[in-house]
Formats: sequence, C-alpha cells, structure tokens
Amino acid sequence: MPEPFKSEPTGSSDGAGTRLHHKFVVIDSDKPTARVYTGSFNFSGAADISNGENLSLIRDRRIAVSYTIEGVRIFDHYEFRVFQSDAKKARKKLQLGKPPRKPGETPWWLEDYTNARKIKDREIFA
Repeated sequence: MPEPFKSEPTGSSDGAGTRLHHKFVVIDSDKPTARVYTGSFNFSGAADISNGENLSLIRDRRIAVSYTIEGVRIFDHYEFRVFQSDAKKARKKLQLGKPPRKPGETPWWLEDYTNARKIKDREIFA
C-alpha cells in the first residue's frame, strides 16, 4: 500500500504507534440496564472542571454490546502488539502454541481454566 496507509501513525514519544482515541465506558452490557458513556470527555479532573468536553449517555443494550466488542477488539490488538514487541526484544519467534503431546505435559491454555479472572473472561466472552 502507498503512504500514508502503509505506515501506522505514531501517537507516542517512543514511536510504538500506540494512539488510542476511543473514549467510552460500558456498564452492565449483559443486563437490561446496559449503558455507554462516550464522547470527548477524558475522564480527568481537568476535563471535569475546566475543559469544554462532551459526554453522551446511551441506554441501549445492543449498542452497549457493540461497544463491549470494540473494547475487546482494541485490547486484543494492543496485547498482541506487546507480545510482538516482547518476542522481538527476546529474539524469539512468535508462534501459536501446540497442544500437549506427552502424558503430564501442561497445555498452554491451562491458566484459562485455573486463573479466576481468566475463567470469568472465558465465560463472559465465550
């Protein structure tokens, strides 16, 4: 692709390309009381007291679910970039884990079934 589409714009001083403009909070996306707060509001003291910001409240479960999916997409994107960066620094190849082949071998996904936070994530997003 030609520039400027070829390169990702950088939004940080280290040039890592991490620039996030989405500002939203999703509450109770899995309940009838689901709501989304979104807008230019930066969730800071200055935004609350001295800046001209806007903040919209959306009370709609379908929209809240859509924002939740977008939040997970953003998180997954940046988590993968961290994995890429860590692998590059360690001079290791980033590749998918294989299933256990020998008796007693620990599967790479074991923590998804033993770590309380990961169990909850797996149950919510499955």
